[in-house]
Amino acid sequence: MSLAFDHATEDLVAGRRGEAAAVAPAKLKGRPLLGVLPELRADPLRFFTRVARDHGDAVELSVGPDRVLMLNSPSMIRHVLQDNRLNYEKSKFYDVLRSILGDGIFLAEGEEWLSQRKTAGRSFQGCQLRSMTASMQEAVADLERRWSDLAARRTVVDVIPEMMRLTLDILMSTLFSLRLEDRHEEVFRALTVILQDAEKRIWSPLGLPRWLPTRRNREVRAALASFDRFVLDLVAARRAAPPRGEGAESDLLDLLLANQNGRSDRQLCGQIQSMILAGHETTANALTWCWYLLSLHPESLRRLRGEARAVLNGRMAGFAELPALKYTRMVFDESLRLYPPLWTFSRTAVADDRIDGLQVPAGTNVMLNMFAVHRRPELWDNPEGFDPARFDTESADAAGQRFAYFPFSDGPRTCLGERFAVLESMIAISAIVQRFDLQLLPGQNVEPEPMITLRPRGPLLMRICPAPAA
Repeated sequence: MSLAFDHATEDLVAGRRGEAAAVAPAKLKGRPLLGVLPELRADPLRFFTRVARDHGDAVELSVGPDRVLMLNSPSMIRHVLQDNRLNYEKSKFYDVLRSILGDGIFLAEGEEWLSQRKTAGRSFQGCQLRSMTASMQEAVADLERRWSDLAARRTVVDVIPEMMRLTLDILMSTLFSLRLEDRHEEVFRALTVILQDAEKRIWSPLGLPRWLPTRRNREVRAALASFDRFVLDLVAARRAAPPRGEGAESDLLDLLLANQNGRSDRQLCGQIQSMILAGHETTANALTWCWYLLSLHPESLRRLRGEARAVLNGRMAGFAELPALKYTRMVFDESLRLYPPLWTFSRTAVADDRIDGLQVPAGTNVMLNMFAVHRRPELWDNPEGFDPARFDTESADAAGQRFAYFPFSDGPRTCLGERFAVLESMIAISAIVQRFDLQLLPGQNVEPEPMITLRPRGPLLMRICPAPAA
């Protein structure tokens, strides 16, 4: 009786102050000691989607010895990413990436993060993006030249490494002024091993230490060494190169070297690797999923190809043409909704907080799962369906997208390269559909592989054919 009175009084006071009454999250405890780990590890994407669908805006999960608060409401997500962002730092679940990325921008906090963001941000300003367009077009033109013979023979290719090669070419030429010749596969293989291992370790609190001489650990060490060697070779080559001509613009590598400020080469390596992971791997995945979805929805493909031909008439898109490619952008956004390249992330509360009436004690691990939120029936009509029209600026879904749709995160820590990724993807998609038709080979069981990023569980085999006549 007394307890009920205390809660009623608290609710009444909260109502007078305009605050939300105290609420409690749904709780999924799972098995003793293990919690929900067995189900989570079996199929994390399906598990988190079901949790968000069936258990509401806030769900507390027992993940082995840890407790994770999964937030599925746009207003709660906005609170963490924007309204009280300084109270939420990268969680301990990212520690498995520190051996790879150190305190690069992907993992840095506080003043170190701000310093790195200011340095890198100079490479992603509007005027810089405009100047990068020609390099992006040239990388796409290289792909078109390689694919011309393949299309004539209607050759089957694995689209995943093809998109990895394209986006790595773009990244290296625009940010590091470097043209790669034969190291694409090296980077692709290394990142595949590293990211698969990192994801396993995140959901394996009692995983074997990396120093044990197991086969997987040896493979991971070799991949880490390969990735390090690739980046350190890049740094060494720039330091050994003669100064560029007067008036030449600084690229991102110049800026990072000029602002090293006592950081070791190992720290510098982590900064560059963060950029490669965030600016190459993720966009390649987004493009791969885009081709897969278009192959399943021929009417959307016809409309996209018609728009590209009407606007560009066989030319490559430039900065000025992007606003006219409205349906192309809608297709890209819908691909990101269904298959966000970074599909989940987590934060830890620094101090006690209250989110929409929910008490969040200091030290709470908070999860924001884009894959699950993007598929909540409460937020999206036909959430599992591919419907680019939902991103028409006049659609009902489009009106409520903010913080229900966050493939690049949101708030002050939104992805620095968002505009870069959209620009290169729009150029690539609109060019490729004008010249080629990518046909999914039948009989494949295409599933997403939830690593740190979200790739198709490869290979993804498609036949390259000439595009049909207009």
